[in-house]
Amino acid sequence: MPVLRAKSSRWLLLASVSTAAACSVYSFTGGGGLPSHIDTIAILPFDNQTTQVTLIQEISQTLTDVVPSRLGLNFADEVSADAILRGSIRRYQNTATNYQEDPTGPIIFQRRVTITISAEIYDTKLERAIWQSGSLSAVGEYLPDTQPEVEGRQLAIDNLAIAIVDGAQSQW
Repeated sequence: MPVLRAKSSRWLLLASVSTAAACSVYSFTGGGGLPSHIDTIAILPFDNQTTQVTLIQEISQTLTDVVPSRLGLNFADEVSADAILRGSIRRYQNTATNYQEDPTGPIIFQRRVTITISAEIYDTKLERAIWQSGSLSAVGEYLPDTQPEVEGRQLAIDNLAIAIVDGAQSQW
């Protein structure tokens, strides 16, 4: 029996070393789950299909502030970028989520802003989308008695940026 254990131990050690060696060759390069040749990204203003005219600027600013750094990329203009983030703002909703009926009208305690977009990250070198979502929604809640709607909207936009980063990083 001791001989069998020794062979089993050697086999286990060999398997462990082989697994560790194989794992050490794997690396995370090129900004998360993006291909290694992507070092720069351009973020284009989204098309706006809503009546909220300020959304284009608010979304563009947040995406510019968040996406390149979270993906380990540098910001670039559209002509020189390795990838382009583009999309469309499809829907904007501001609904009451916590309210009480009253004879003079509902008393609203909490509201929720929901923004739905379509987005893609396009690889300019390979000329194809490397990540896309046809319907990506995010919410931001606020208390209308003490907070303006813009705070709920900004939370929703921040959540959209996080969802885009998470989606791009999941492509590995």
